Amino acid sequence: MRKETNEAIGRLKAQIFEAAASLTSEEREELYREINEWTYEQYEEALLCQELEMQNYEEED
Repeated sequence: MRKETNEAIGRLKAQIFEAAASLTSEEREELYREINEWTYEQYEEALLCQELEMQNYEEED
């Protein structure tokens, strides 16, 4: 992973931990669940974009 990516992830983690520090256990659970759902959606979208790029590449041959 690129250095910039690792640094960005580190900053995000610090922000999330800071935001979660004042929450109740239930609120933290909801926060992390929502973050998990959102990041998984982004992951799936990135995979879909890769598949489309691969299809376009294969069609050009």
